[in-house]
Amino acid sequence: MTLACHSYKLPFSKPLKTSNQIFQYRKGFVLFHTKKEQEFFGEVAPLPGFSAENHKSVKKILLAHQQTLENKLDSSKPIDELKQFYRDADIPPSLQFGLDTLAYQIKAQQNNQSLFPYLFPDSAKKVPVNALISLQEDTVLNTVERNITSGYQTIKCKIGLHFEQELPLLRKIRNKYPKLTIRVDANQAWSLDQAVEYCNQLNDLNIEYCEEPLVEPTPKNLEQLSQHTALPLALDESTAQHPYWPNLLPFTKYLIIKPMVVGSFQKNIETKRLANTHNNKVVITTSLESSVGRYFIDLMAAGLGSPLIAHGLSTGFLLAKDISSDKNIFSEGYLNISSQPVTSINFEQQKLFKKLF
Repeated sequence: MTLACHSYKLPFSKPLKTSNQIFQYRKGFVLFHTKKEQEFFGEVAPLPGFSAENHKSVKKILLAHQQTLENKLDSSKPIDELKQFYRDADIPPSLQFGLDTLAYQIKAQQNNQSLFPYLFPDSAKKVPVNALISLQEDTVLNTVERNITSGYQTIKCKIGLHFEQELPLLRKIRNKYPKLTIRVDANQAWSLDQAVEYCNQLNDLNIEYCEEPLVEPTPKNLEQLSQHTALPLALDESTAQHPYWPNLLPFTKYLIIKPMVVGSFQKNIETKRLANTHNNKVVITTSLESSVGRYFIDLMAAGLGSPLIAHGLSTGFLLAKDISSDKNIFSEGYLNISSQPVTSINFEQQKLFKKLF
């Protein structure tokens, strides 16, 4: 019975720009645990700008608690053991999520089940997904057309960099594709006055929601914005930044959950319940993880995400290199959940990894 950990650094195909940062590559850790000749994989990948922890701090914790983690996973009740450990050692969310992926796989195997039916026995295995569209490209309409032809019915556009240029492009998309569902993400780019002005300009485009419009998303500011625009609003990074974030839910219609940022499986389930109490629909999105982590995010989307709306799962194409391909699981704008997670990784052949322990 062993626990191994390898770090990875995967480059993006091209720099990924938001309103407040640029991503050149994705860093994280792949956990590998063997138990009774069974192999289980998980991923720990804090997301800069969203996660409170970072790659360096997670590495320090992994090295400090290597033997403890192995003992917890080898116990007869790994989930319960880890829950207590998270509280006692103040374990950050991304590490909680990665360890839970291992613990729940072990528990499912003990019950002679694969992970998905063990976690969410009544969930559909087919999940609608959105396409991610860059408004900074010269061929935006061609890209939208290509995605629609591939079956996508929802697109997500990052905005907030140059709104005076982005708005006309969104109008062109809406005019050409009146039935297309469009959602936008401002990544906290605007002051309250700007958000009121810009959201009202977007309102006649029949936008599904505007995600994180405010640079200061306080309850007072979000309440003011919701009173001055009819555009549905959504939360994302605010949930990790502010301890009072549940006080924002009365003023939003959608809650974006990044499971790797939220933490343990139980914390993700509790966050979903909290959204339900405020009638917020839940959209599950990746944190730009590798294919290992995205598999478990896919399960969360099927089990916790609101049905019939698209989820942000199709992000593997953004990486120039990945641990494995997930192209075959996407078809006609849907993701098809497979019953088995990653079953093998050649850590040496791919030259993507550096062994931590």
